[in-house]
Amino acid sequence: MARDRFLAQGVTGTKRQRGGKPVSARKPTKDQPKRPSKPRRHHGGSDEEGGDDESDNEIGDVNDLEHRYGTDENEVSSEEDEFLETAAEKRLRLAKSYISKVKASTEMDADEYDAAQIDRDLIAERLTSDARERSGKWSRRIADQFAYPIDETSMARVLKNGHLLPVTCVAITPNGQFVYSGAKDGSLIKWQRETGQKLHVFKGQKKKGPAPNHKLGHCDHILSIAVSSDSKYVATGGRDRRIHIWSVDEDRHLIAFHQHKDSVTGLVFRRGINHLYSCSADRMVKMWNVDELAYMDTLFGHQDIIVSIDALQREQAVTTGSRDKTLRLWKIADEAQLVFRGGSTTDQNRITKALSEGKQDAIEAAAEVRAIIEQNPSTTQHADEYRDLLRSLAAENTEFCEESVDAVAMIDEETYVTGGDSGALCLWSVQKKKPVFIHHVAHGVQPTTASTDTVSATAAEDEDSSSSATKLPTRSRWITALAAVPFTDMFFSASSDGLVRLWRMRPGKTPGFDMVNAIPVAGFVNGLAVRELTPEGSLAVRKDIVLAVAVGKEPRLGRWAKEKARNVVRLFHLPANPSKSSSS
Repeated sequence: MARDRFLAQGVTGTKRQRGGKPVSARKPTKDQPKRPSKPRRHHGGSDEEGGDDESDNEIGDVNDLEHRYGTDENEVSSEEDEFLETAAEKRLRLAKSYISKVKASTEMDADEYDAAQIDRDLIAERLTSDARERSGKWSRRIADQFAYPIDETSMARVLKNGHLLPVTCVAITPNGQFVYSGAKDGSLIKWQRETGQKLHVFKGQKKKGPAPNHKLGHCDHILSIAVSSDSKYVATGGRDRRIHIWSVDEDRHLIAFHQHKDSVTGLVFRRGINHLYSCSADRMVKMWNVDELAYMDTLFGHQDIIVSIDALQREQAVTTGSRDKTLRLWKIADEAQLVFRGGSTTDQNRITKALSEGKQDAIEAAAEVRAIIEQNPSTTQHADEYRDLLRSLAAENTEFCEESVDAVAMIDEETYVTGGDSGALCLWSVQKKKPVFIHHVAHGVQPTTASTDTVSATAAEDEDSSSSATKLPTRSRWITALAAVPFTDMFFSASSDGLVRLWRMRPGKTPGFDMVNAIPVAGFVNGLAVRELTPEGSLAVRKDIVLAVAVGKEPRLGRWAKEKARNVVRLFHLPANPSKSSSS
């Protein structure tokens, strides 16, 4: 068998005839003179061959140009090194560059810290934290730092004189400088976070009259809002079936996407890249490239309206399908989806099991939480009231069934929290199709005031029926909003019970979470946004938290209930408690 020339070593550059015989290059014979070489052509000069005496006006060849005007040696060398380096050398170069950036971010004044070991510890902690975040799992424990009593006079601010109708959504820029809010009046307002000043108002258009100009903004309720991770773009979606993209720096409208066929109920930007995910009542999830202002793809699968969506840094998103009672994880790169079945039930057996605290890890976690919340009397009171409520529900054999999954928040790339109309908070993992932990009736029950005319005949004959009204706990308060600090053990939940609750993930192998604080907020909480504040030029171990709450008299997607409240945005600046550690 003949050997392949292209696999053999030392292959020469000989030509090959059609018959397969090699032919050597032609050499000039003795009688045949050599072909004279062509004269050297100079760029911009004459065609004649140049000698030693060159005029100063001649430009010369490329080498002469480089000699005269100089070259960017750093650029040439970097390009050559990048071209010639191996994969291992490239990884080493990128790692050194990353460590140098981390060192620059950890530089502090000599008066404050005069120890090289502290800098090394900060760098090691930063590298470990970043590595764990890249793995997609939560690693930092910060919830214990915010278990103190909330002082509303110094920590809270009300952004008022803005919206005329209920506020439906709110977002904070990643740098923590601005706050954006949207409402049912179709207006989008930009606020200064530190001062609470109203910087710009994008007014909504009137529904009646001539055809609306979609370049000016929404012509119906704004239902969702999101800010890109580089703080350049703001996206809003509403009941007018359109997604509007706005510039943060220039305060102007960029484009309107109109591919959805029903209300746009949820928006989220992927972290680190300006890819936007949107969900709608048309049961579709769409992807957009905001840098290019272009549409990318559409995902199908839900059997009912999609009301909530969330994403982190991986190319995936998680959505809730309302009354199809499913939670779906969209793996976009793999063109696949994972379906998780909701519809949890709160009954006597499950409530009794929740009161018993279960395994040894859960008992230890509950004891640890009780020790944490002892410093906050109001939180201790709320925890005692919750346990009393569970006992009363178990005694009355009350049952709540989850018929709709309405909110979702990602703890990390593999752990999610959902809430629905049953009032239960469910913790999910990609490893299981059912919730790994359920916190029943997280925000209590909703009392219904019934007049004496609607009371039954037997109750009317009772002596207590002489009162003008009777309160009957008929259903639990559904979860209206969720927000999490990514890759940490802390997340927030809200309803219409007048409290925004702060939850702490349990340590150890047994999954679960417990309430460690409660922030009073009256009205329907239609949206939550939370950001960590990092001081510029430093690597702070303890970071303050900014919580923005969208409050309204009515729910976000309807008008079936009303609360006595103001249509405002509430801001809470929560400083990290230095007495608590943040070890991971």
